Amino acid sequence: MKIAIVHEMFIKLWGAEKIIENWLQIYPDADIFTLIYDEKVVGKTFPKHKIHPHVFKTRTQKVYTLTKNQRFCLPFMSSSIESFDFSSYDIVLVSSSGFAHGVITKPETKTIIYYHSPARYMWDWTNEYKRDIWAQTGIKGYILNSLFLKFRQWDYIASTRHDITLANSKNTARRIQKYYKKDSQVLYPPIETERFAKKMINWINEKPSNRKTPKKYYIILSTLTEFKRLDIALSAFTKLPDVNLIIIGEWDQRKELELASSNSQNISLVWAKYGDELVSLVQKSLGLIFPGEEDFGIVPIEVMAAGKPVFALWRWWLTETVIPWETWEFFRSIEGEDFLREFQKFHKNNISWEYTSKACKKQAQKFDKTKFEREIIKLIEDRS
Repeated sequence: MKIAIVHEMFIKLWGAEKIIENWLQIYPDADIFTLIYDEKVVGKTFPKHKIHPHVFKTRTQKVYTLTKNQRFCLPFMSSSIESFDFSSYDIVLVSSSGFAHGVITKPETKTIIYYHSPARYMWDWTNEYKRDIWAQTGIKGYILNSLFLKFRQWDYIASTRHDITLANSKNTARRIQKYYKKDSQVLYPPIETERFAKKMINWINEKPSNRKTPKKYYIILSTLTEFKRLDIALSAFTKLPDVNLIIIGEWDQRKELELASSNSQNISLVWAKYGDELVSLVQKSLGLIFPGEEDFGIVPIEVMAAGKPVFALWRWWLTETVIPWETWEFFRSIEGEDFLREFQKFHKNNISWEYTSKACKKQAQKFDKTKFEREIIKLIEDRS
């Protein structure tokens, strides 16, 4: 059985990339296709020799090699994904959050799409995306509106091409139904609960922003973009000088965040961390701050697996993964008006041991990767 694995972009190592790691553990001989590959960032986890040669001939890869900016690749995404030849494969397994679900396969090739989300910048976050790149009005706005109209038309057609539709959460399934008018099977992502639960022998000396790591701190693990609403947490923590925050990540908004936090001794930024270094930071933390929206959050479950609670924006996706008042507390305003007030309550309860490590770990175990792996194998090996 010949298998192809397709993933949107290999330009970072976050939750979606863990799906591919898991699939390759199950099917190590599968060929990997992607629209953009950055060896410098992901080469250790996904070596270049594992990437199908056709990837490096696509327009998206050529543009990214020149610009190192995935946004310049957008006009070429649909044509690049359709250029891949899957005629020799029995199974095409796709991880999609935008264009990857547009693969074209023969009728006898089983095509399975795992949706992290229908592309938010095409649908419900279009206005936020335009603000993020300063394209609300004028010629730039007009061009982007025309481009997004074509994207949506193509995106809907692409959603009809595959055999099996999987959603990473009930929230994603609702969005698939809304935008693509089709049902999907919910399959929660594989969480490496054991890795975050195991006791670390050595504490890794971390010095964010050239400062000594505080003994007690909260963490944010996130790509640093406007969508993640890290500005809400930053604003609140500047008013809490005795409570420390470490922001772990990298991306477009880093410079703005560094500037915003430069005068606050309790806020530190570090580049994205992986492996045992990340586990150590999580295990030594007081808990996770999660101020933005997601379709499914792998990070909160990893943090709970380490026995730590979560403070986050109340949205229905999070209620799928956490237990209110046992493993998390929340604020409700999307603009963060109640963030500071509710966080102070959460912090007081947290340092009083209101959220037990046992309860957090028990909840995280419900999303252990073994359940995900069993279902993927079953779907692939089912001949019906």
